Amino acid sequence: MNNKVSDYKLAESIVRKLCKKHGVSFVDVPVDFDGTVRNALSMKGCRNIAHTIFKIVGEYINRSLEITGSQFMMDESNKDEFLIVLASNLRNFMYGENVSDDVDDEPHILRLYQYPLIWILMKDIICPIHNKELKNIKLVAAGSAQIDIAKYYKKGEIPAEDISDEPFIFINRINNRVVQSAFVFMESLRAVGLSPVEVIKDIYETEIYDKYRGLLEAALDSDDEVRDFECTTMAILGINFYNLVSKKVARFNTKMTKEAQNSAPGLPNQFGYIGLLEKMMEPIRGRQDWSVYQNLEPYIKDFWDKVEIVKQKRAKSGHDPEVPFDTLLRIKSKQTTGYEPDYGTTIQGLLSSDRVW
Repeated sequence: MNNKVSDYKLAESIVRKLCKKHGVSFVDVPVDFDGTVRNALSMKGCRNIAHTIFKIVGEYINRSLEITGSQFMMDESNKDEFLIVLASNLRNFMYGENVSDDVDDEPHILRLYQYPLIWILMKDIICPIHNKELKNIKLVAAGSAQIDIAKYYKKGEIPAEDISDEPFIFINRINNRVVQSAFVFMESLRAVGLSPVEVIKDIYETEIYDKYRGLLEAALDSDDEVRDFECTTMAILGINFYNLVSKKVARFNTKMTKEAQNSAPGLPNQFGYIGLLEKMMEPIRGRQDWSVYQNLEPYIKDFWDKVEIVKQKRAKSGHDPEVPFDTLLRIKSKQTTGYEPDYGTTIQGLLSSDRVW
């Protein structure tokens, strides 16, 4: 199996952003699990997919001068801190507290309908829009350090008689079903002959997004899970998430804009370490708009000036200087009705002609 960095989408996403930060092009180098591939990143001893992703990023940083011509993180303390945070985030983001070194568990067969969120997305939104026939594709679930979280295989692509009789999606065993579902969604798009990049762009650039977002909110347990699903799909595709949804940014929980500053475990925080989210948000930050304040200020000043005159008159005549509510209404009525109020008529009388019975 001749794998490259690009075959591991979360690792590729992190490495690409490190390359961009250091002003160099991403180089898609091979990865090697058994010591047979020359000039490859060594993955020998990897126990599960999270370990593989971690080693890809770590090896790429260590050999960045050789690979890209630029040394990443020359300060050893910064590099160590980065890798510690990465390891912790990968563990929590993908496995929680249930990490297992055993990757040779017996594969079991599922079907796509057993992932209800993905099945409904494909059946009710994606396939009808793109005029594609939805197939209840085979899913092969197992643990592997050498295959990404999910990967689509065409019929006969894997020389194993028991699973090669039809196309299937391999699903790696992790304990984060949201992240796993995001990967299965991307591979399901490939399985019906669609480009995931084009499909996701269509979703976010059209009114389809309302249905898409609504389904995610209905199927997932919290806003955090919705955000994890969307961020994972964007990381898989290498799309600049925040620029893409600039017109829809108000729909998202404000926690997203501060994700880079949070210290709680979670893979998006890893991107924050290299300053990604703040840079993404910069072009679409809201700017102060004082036009409404400036337009209303003359009316507000005129109202309170009149109130002050009334207070002074009441004080001089020996009354309580506080202005009664009905007097405030009469002062305001000139601004709201556009005509001079009739002070000889009660408030009830003024309102009676405008009532709808």
